[in-house]
Amino acid sequence: MTNPQEGWADRILRGGGESMSDVFSRLHPQLQSFLSERGWNPTPVQEQALPQLIDGKERLLIAPTGSGKTLAAVLPLLHRCKVEEWKPLSILYITPLRALNRDVDRRLAELSEALGLRFALRHGDTPTNERSKQVRRPPHLLVTTPETFQLMFTGHRLRAMLSSVQAVIIDEVHDLAGSERGWQLRLGLQRLEALCGRTLQKVGLSATVGNPDQVAAWISNESCQPIIAPAERSTVLTVETAPPLAEDEIGAMEMRLSPRAHATFRLLSELVENDPPCLVFVNSRNAAETVAQRLQSMAPQLNIGVHHGSLAAETRQEMEANIRNGALHALICTSSLELGIDVGSIRKIVQLESPRSVDRMLQRVGRADHRIGGIGRGHLLAWETDGIAESAVIAHRSHLGFIEDVVWRNRPYSIAANQIMLMAHSFKVVRIDDVHEIFSQTEQFEDWTRKDTENVLAVLADRWLLRYSIQPNETPWYRWPKHLYIAAKEAIPDGEQWPDELPRYDVADEDIPVEYKGMRMPVPRQFKDGWFASAGRTRKWVEHHLSMIPDKQSYRVRDVVTRRTIGNVDEAFVLELNGSGEEEDGRVRQFVMAGRTWTIVDADPEQSEVLVAPVSIQGEAPTWVGELPPVPAVVARNIGRLRRLIAEDFGLIEAEENEEIDVAGLLAHDGHPLTSYPLDGEAIGLLADTITRHIDATQSLPDQQTITIEQRSEALVINMCQGTLINETIGHLLLAMASTRTGRWGGLMVEATRIHLTGAEMQPEDVLGWLNELPADGIEGLLSVTLPNSRQVRWRFAQVAKTFGILQHGVDPRKINLAALVRRYRGTIVLEEVLNKLYDERMDIAGAKDVLRGIQSGLLNVVVTPAGPLGLSDRSQRDLLLPNWDNEAVRARLRIRLMNERAVLCCLKCRTIRRFRVERYPELKDPHACISCQGLMLVCAREGLEKMLEGWVASEEESDRNRMIRNASLVKTHGFHAIVCLMARGVGEATAQRILRKGHNNNIDSLLQSIHHAEIEYARTRRFWG
Repeated sequence: MTNPQEGWADRILRGGGESMSDVFSRLHPQLQSFLSERGWNPTPVQEQALPQLIDGKERLLIAPTGSGKTLAAVLPLLHRCKVEEWKPLSILYITPLRALNRDVDRRLAELSEALGLRFALRHGDTPTNERSKQVRRPPHLLVTTPETFQLMFTGHRLRAMLSSVQAVIIDEVHDLAGSERGWQLRLGLQRLEALCGRTLQKVGLSATVGNPDQVAAWISNESCQPIIAPAERSTVLTVETAPPLAEDEIGAMEMRLSPRAHATFRLLSELVENDPPCLVFVNSRNAAETVAQRLQSMAPQLNIGVHHGSLAAETRQEMEANIRNGALHALICTSSLELGIDVGSIRKIVQLESPRSVDRMLQRVGRADHRIGGIGRGHLLAWETDGIAESAVIAHRSHLGFIEDVVWRNRPYSIAANQIMLMAHSFKVVRIDDVHEIFSQTEQFEDWTRKDTENVLAVLADRWLLRYSIQPNETPWYRWPKHLYIAAKEAIPDGEQWPDELPRYDVADEDIPVEYKGMRMPVPRQFKDGWFASAGRTRKWVEHHLSMIPDKQSYRVRDVVTRRTIGNVDEAFVLELNGSGEEEDGRVRQFVMAGRTWTIVDADPEQSEVLVAPVSIQGEAPTWVGELPPVPAVVARNIGRLRRLIAEDFGLIEAEENEEIDVAGLLAHDGHPLTSYPLDGEAIGLLADTITRHIDATQSLPDQQTITIEQRSEALVINMCQGTLINETIGHLLLAMASTRTGRWGGLMVEATRIHLTGAEMQPEDVLGWLNELPADGIEGLLSVTLPNSRQVRWRFAQVAKTFGILQHGVDPRKINLAALVRRYRGTIVLEEVLNKLYDERMDIAGAKDVLRGIQSGLLNVVVTPAGPLGLSDRSQRDLLLPNWDNEAVRARLRIRLMNERAVLCCLKCRTIRRFRVERYPELKDPHACISCQGLMLVCAREGLEKMLEGWVASEEESDRNRMIRNASLVKTHGFHAIVCLMARGVGEATAQRILRKGHNNNIDSLLQSIHHAEIEYARTRRFWG
């Protein structure tokens, strides 16, 4: 049979595509007409990719944003679809986003239509009627998400639709390859190839991949190769900070932030006003809200919007439309706008504080001047030395194109369990060998064996998620799954003589008919080496665990002062606390939400909420601000090198040449001088001043080669430029060593260039000894012994336990004895997966081993020094918070709440009810007497308790009568103050009497302070009452 592609190519070349470039002339005439009518010319990535993709090659296309990657992948595949007459569904376009850039979405539809092909979108929000239409009349090109793709395996009609797929495009592959969503997708694609019975043409798209060969192998083991297109656009980044002026000193006092932070916000408002519209990127949702509020306050003439993942989809879409049509000067956003969402023509972007990695920086600046030949302009604004140095290194490496590697975890058992469950659900009964035959075709599972499959099956079967048999001949036929029995019946000549139905699985062996036990049925050949099948809980599991987006319990956070809900936290937050809201080292956790710092009052596992109070001490740093993205080791090491370059340039230290062998590349650098870093004069001056003061104080400089240890009053600080993950690993290692001596786990705070250890009772000499003596290869063993006892493991265990069916969906993990479960699953793949997940997300074991070897070989120096300014934690995160409530502000908020409560008075004599708002009580006519009988014994309660109050008044119980008399006496004696007290939460008659007995001399502020303390005490102790 002739290849239709070869004949078509000959006809195209002979047909004369003179008006088109050579590469577009290879496309179908209808595609040529479409492109010609719009005057489009091929971009560099299209020039390189089209011929290879038309020939059926698998490729990873790497090119800057706005360079035409999407068309480079879609055009040749649509061409092949038309020429080779692929049946629908033939092309899958998988994107991590629910909705593509709307321009791209429209363009794909138009291209398909130009060829007479059908195009469709399918994701979680697709209406049922549209989904049904797609099954009846499949599209040729379907855009979908990883989760919807997985769901398509579960229906036989959808599987039939998938079986005709010929090619798959994976968009934003850097984002997927580094996440569990992508790992699930990769196994799903291998299952798709098994379903189709052929190798699919796979094409990956990305703008930021630091290790293209490895990512290409992740897409398709050996056949995929990267195409790295030359950049048709340039990137210009500057790192800036503003010198504080007199107006900043005044404004800083008003806003309660540092003068330099105020100056930076002033600079931000000038950048926005002078060249709108622009995107302002920050690293957290709290920061987005705070920055928007500050910017609007400082420059009321500007129209400022906010965009982050916690906002409703309608709100986000409205903000996107407003920035597109010019209604906004700036949109303050998080990573929610990094990927391909259409925001129109953006002049430039501003990054507030370091974006923490080069790939994130390039994704963000790629939103500016989003076109071929455009210039991605970005301003990185920072005001503390840590932020300035980190931003300078990232901007410098961005200019050089030094993007971090995309990394993934090998053999993630959670993904394996997920796919095994979905295979059982989809096909009802599956060969055990199918698993490792499919899994081992992928980069992450290439060494997966049958024994690994059996280990996963054993845990899943233990929870009745599925059934399996390693030796099918030893399993009686009447204990087989239904679909295996049907297949066996069809394969034997006398199948009709066998029972139509199998006994239920819960029928005891002694109740099985005797004749059944004597009958022998041969196992179908394909299942003779083992099978697994769906079970009673399979479908329910699939409903809740299809996606690898974590199934997290959510807890409401309530302010005890205003009684208002201020937000939600997930189980990752609460499972690291004890019931009193304390960290592992005994400190009460303080955290950031809604732009402010709060302290936990109560985290009772029996309640679905966390009670908090506003922190009134401005200088107190929160101990939990969420998990920011890690700073890579290579960035932190270059911060150390930048420090040395500045010190050498200012004559503070002599230049040194390293002669030690550096196998791990711990001291590797690009060799560029200080002048290549895009720092403005103010920024470099601030860095130089801090470095000078540090060297003067310590006679040493923590850089890429030198680690310093400082003993401070509140913590032991290790200045180590090794990045967040390595520092986290070293920090846990040191805490583990200290815990073996003290039996307690201390506190740990990690930054890219330092480690803070508290409450661990260790001295600098201890740290020095451990770093020089601990064997590098023993890190994993030591951590695997100590970490399972830490709270860090709890919520990760909860996540893995849900995947394996150990915890059911919807069960509050705080009400489960997780410590006992951890002990039970020691030595199994479950705890192994938990620790591997923790190592992958929060640590770098291999990097920490390299650092220990570097210390012990003499390549890295470790010295104990006095305290210096570089050992102080970066304060900039505090400047991104709204001012904490002072005592006066707390009382003001409490007063507003209490005064707006609605209350009732009930007469003990005639039981007449009188309703009013508390603030209006002094204005009532004769408030001390009953409006009916003029009785003077009136009891008071909140209006919501009216029915209960009437019951207490009518009660014959002596305790109730005494309580009501006490209530009425308080109202009669203290009037308005008694009413206010009784409106408080948890303040009954006895507590109100104690408060009022203190005598507040008509001082409402003093009364409110006592009520506030009483409410917090009630919140802390409520679980122990009756």
